[in-house]
Amino acid sequence: MKMNRREFTYLTAWGGAIGMASRTTFGAPDTKAPILVVIQLAGGNDGLNTVVPINNDHYYTARPKIAIKPSDAIAIDGATGLHPNLTGLKAIHDEGQLAIVEGVGYPNPNRSHFRSTEIWHTGSDSKTFEKHGWIGRYFDTYCKESPASIGLCIGKQNPQAFTAAMPKGVTFNDPRELRVKKAKGSDAMMMQMMGMEEDGMEATAGESIGDLGGAVGNTSGLNPLEFLENTATEASISAKQIETILKRVKPETTFPGSRFAKELQVTAQLIRGEMPTGIYYLSRGGFDTHTNQSGSHMALMKEIGDGLQAFHAEMKAAGLSNRVCVLVYSEFGRRVKENASGGTDHGVAQPVFVMGGAVRGGRYGKRPSLAPDDLVKGDIAHTTDYRSVYATLLEKHMGVDSKPVLLGKYDTLNFI
Repeated sequence: MKMNRREFTYLTAWGGAIGMASRTTFGAPDTKAPILVVIQLAGGNDGLNTVVPINNDHYYTARPKIAIKPSDAIAIDGATGLHPNLTGLKAIHDEGQLAIVEGVGYPNPNRSHFRSTEIWHTGSDSKTFEKHGWIGRYFDTYCKESPASIGLCIGKQNPQAFTAAMPKGVTFNDPRELRVKKAKGSDAMMMQMMGMEEDGMEATAGESIGDLGGAVGNTSGLNPLEFLENTATEASISAKQIETILKRVKPETTFPGSRFAKELQVTAQLIRGEMPTGIYYLSRGGFDTHTNQSGSHMALMKEIGDGLQAFHAEMKAAGLSNRVCVLVYSEFGRRVKENASGGTDHGVAQPVFVMGGAVRGGRYGKRPSLAPDDLVKGDIAHTTDYRSVYATLLEKHMGVDSKPVLLGKYDTLNFI
């Protein structure tokens, strides 16, 4: 069977989109293995209006219009409150299973969405450009014999965090998208099977085979066609597993109607259905609140808080809470001072949330000072390196040495 350049380009582009996999066997999942759910609040969540410094005069001076009033915030101690719409997180906090890590960032911060996201995804710093993602290095180091579905992302594209020397991970909006038939040799047939239109593929079709071949990372020893057919087979197996579980396993908890909550519901069903997945990845956009922040951020906070509360309840009902840990982060926080448009601009440090049955609830890290003399170009200075959060999850939850994953040793925290 021969393939022309265009057919090869379509196949490799499709393979890269769903995540490449080595030739593996799909055995029974380990029903005791730890599971990590990573959630990105894309766009730069306003951490100061999420975890509110309710007795800080500098906060209220800098934000006369958009600050959360002490009487509106959900107090968790005398100095700190949560956004009023995070009642769901307050409930988890009261159970002692929500950790709030404050002042999380990295040295020499970058305020670009793309670059800061890349830094968080690759586990690097602002001066280093890493080829592979931190989760991808975890796959390469500890999951070589695992199926492609060891990592699952619900979304439109693989997160950069999954990028690896021998990539794994399957990304889907709808598991039916992974049900791709064997190539028949025609461009039209390929696009039909992949659900793509001609115009949407032009940029990919113009790339060189060499570039695409490098992107898919075929180190399996198979020729390109065998490799791609094998990948399609694994993706099809994953799709069948996903579809079967979603039909068989019904949630015991009522999830809210938002898309984010439904993605959490799917994640919960797959975990309960013993999908052989160690890391799930979700993303919710809309946090780039430069203008009229109060209303949009209020809606986002309710969506996040209520969705996470439902997911937490589902894991508890299934007796899986101690196996599952959830990390919620954004690529950066927002500036201390509000802008003239009733919003906030790109900042630096932020609070992150970690929740689960094995989590020691409370506040961790040091809350950065908001005093004007302590700010760095209008931003709060980070006090906790984000890789310490990753290291804690890897070592204390996933049970592995974090050094080959993070390319260095970082202090761990006590939230697990």
